Amino acid sequence: MSSPDHDIEKYLSECVRIEPLALEEEFVRLPSDLSFWNQRYSEVYRYWLQCKIEVGEVKARVQLEERDRLENAAKGKRVTIGEVEDALVLNAEYQKAKMREITVEAEKVRLWGVLDALRSKRDMLISLGAHIRAEMSNDPLIRQQARIEREVERGG
Repeated sequence: MSSPDHDIEKYLSECVRIEPLALEEEFVRLPSDLSFWNQRYSEVYRYWLQCKIEVGEVKARVQLEERDRLENAAKGKRVTIGEVEDALVLNAEYQKAKMREITVEAEKVRLWGVLDALRSKRDMLISLGAHIRAEMSNDPLIRQQARIEREVERGG
């Protein structure tokens, strides 16, 4: 049995690949692929913003706690901002919140890359479609068929 992550990566591979003999199907499929990955990106983006808020909250609370702890340990000496910042960076709760933020931000960037690849695919499909139409317009059989269809439409 395959993992959900493997299934998603397989689906991603299918989304960004262009099947040259099935361009019409690719055109039809592309909007739903863009929609799916954009939804995933927006979910991760929202989670990343929540992580940033959490890091800010943890940082503020831990700084106050560390300042109090350092002042109590210093017995009346002033505690510098650098000492409080050093204590913050070493705090396990802050490190955990910061790592979660970094991990989610990396996923956000990865999904932006997926969307960028899909936008590139869309542009390539449009270009390929225009190129194929231009080639077809030079084909004598297709030009004759188009002329006949125009005559039929005009009633002649």
